[in-house]
Amino acid sequence: MTAPSPPATAQKRQFALGFLAFLLMGIIQAGYGPTYSNLAREYHQSISAVGIISSLHFLGGAAGTLLLGVLLLRLSLRSALALAAGALLLGVLGVAFAPLWGLVLASALVGGLGFGMLSAGFNTAFAQMGAGPSSLVNGLFGVGSVISPLLVALLATHSHRPPFVLMSVLAALLALGVRMWWPRNEPTDTTPTHKTEASAARTPVPAVSWPIFLLFAAAFFVYVGMEASIGNWATVHLTRLHHPDPAFMTSLYWAALTAGRFGFAIIGSRVGAYPVLAVGAGGALLAGLLLTGSLAPAALIVAGLCFAPMFPTLLAWFTSVLPPRQAPYVLTVGMLGGSLLPALIGWMLPRLGTLTLPLGVLLFAGLLLTLLSLLSWRLSPRANRLTST
Repeated sequence: MTAPSPPATAQKRQFALGFLAFLLMGIIQAGYGPTYSNLAREYHQSISAVGIISSLHFLGGAAGTLLLGVLLLRLSLRSALALAAGALLLGVLGVAFAPLWGLVLASALVGGLGFGMLSAGFNTAFAQMGAGPSSLVNGLFGVGSVISPLLVALLATHSHRPPFVLMSVLAALLALGVRMWWPRNEPTDTTPTHKTEASAARTPVPAVSWPIFLLFAAAFFVYVGMEASIGNWATVHLTRLHHPDPAFMTSLYWAALTAGRFGFAIIGSRVGAYPVLAVGAGGALLAGLLLTGSLAPAALIVAGLCFAPMFPTLLAWFTSVLPPRQAPYVLTVGMLGGSLLPALIGWMLPRLGTLTLPLGVLLFAGLLLTLLSLLSWRLSPRANRLTST
């Protein structure tokens, strides 16, 4: 048996690190919501006030995606990713052991900074390989998100700390792995290296097209915010509906998202971007309606399945029509959505009660479907001919 060529070995290592990074990011993002009750008790905060920790995590993530774009002007991606993993390690350790609530919030911000840098770096690298590989590594995000509520339920019976200690161990392994395994000789060309059906079916877009960029940015803002809103508030929502096992049902939401991503990884390169995204947004509308009553647990599974291909498909669509070097900026806007929209849900919770999450999902899904339809129209050959005359 012959040894694999160096490029093949390097790609295998990239996938291994991508799997670990997305697994860790999934554990962290889905781990905050189920710890809200413990955090509120330990730091003498209200449930609504505790929700700000997730918003600060996403706010740090937004800053992190921007910071990565700046760092890549001076550092290699390998060095930037190692720095990101170090920041994430520092943040989750702070959340675990900070003695004061203010320090917990500051740690969540720092951890979010590393999270955002990792997300932007790994997502951009894999999105250029196509929607299939991007969905595959993002599937590990789903695996982490599935096991995270279960880990919290198992480990955080008396304190929020044990799950965050586990996260810190994984972050340390990732930092070490990036320094040792990530390729040192990275390509400098940022031209898209894949050709999806979405890119083949559409007229090429100029390198700088602000209307297209802004539509993509708005779509990322709404989608990431909607996914995070359900992930962070599903447990609280089901608790208020008196469901006997809200943490388990939240885990099923992430399980459905994970299964869908792995399934889509097989067919991702053979399906157009807009149909996938439009079906996902339409399914989110249905989930919003079902969240209002006894079918709320089923709504979480519907939402997870519909969300599964949306983020990797949206990012692959973006890199097929605009320069991949602009991806960190739309991911920044997405992180802002993950910070602001769940905070909006938390702010409305005392006012609308159990209607808050269903109404929020309906609003976000309707807006997202509108944005996607505008993108499809703007990128169609006919629309390009009209705007050029």
